[in-house]
Amino acid sequence: MENVQLIAHKLNQVSMLLTQMQQSGQYDQLAAVLNDLSQMDAELQTVQTQITPETSAHLRQDFVNCRMMLHDMMKMVLEIRSDTAQRYREVLGDQKVSFEQMNESEQQNVYPEAYQYRQVFKQMDDVSSRLHQLNGIIMDAGYQAGRDQQKDGAEIYGDTIQDELTSKPDSTGWF
Repeated sequence: MENVQLIAHKLNQVSMLLTQMQQSGQYDQLAAVLNDLSQMDAELQTVQTQITPETSAHLRQDFVNCRMMLHDMMKMVLEIRSDTAQRYREVLGDQKVSFEQMNESEQQNVYPEAYQYRQVFKQMDDVSSRLHQLNGIIMDAGYQAGRDQQKDGAEIYGDTIQDELTSKPDSTGWF
């Protein structure tokens, strides 16, 4: 279906954006990433309602491709979170405890760089959560596509229906 390929294209764009942010250390487009991921969530749920036995065979591979992209993005988000946490600790040094006891506005005024890293870390948690949610939806849709494909019978086993493989003895008397 075109919709899944469009989602795969959007995932690729989000992946490239995350890569650029990781390489540059500039995370000012995280809100756009979260917005894109939220839109894909709704689009995937729509795709899931449109799965039929006729479309399921093609969709399964598209879903696998999307999940592979999501997996790569999850690894990248984990790396960004780890790097951000490390920079946060480096900027604060032995002031970390006192920083964390401050209210948000004090944190932003006294240690703006550490505050920025902390915000990026929190946003990356949101991105990670969205990616896991999308992965779950894609897994469900892939399962549904496989189930629809099995209902068709001949799709799984060529021209032979599944019941013919298991319920009739062959000419030698073997089952």
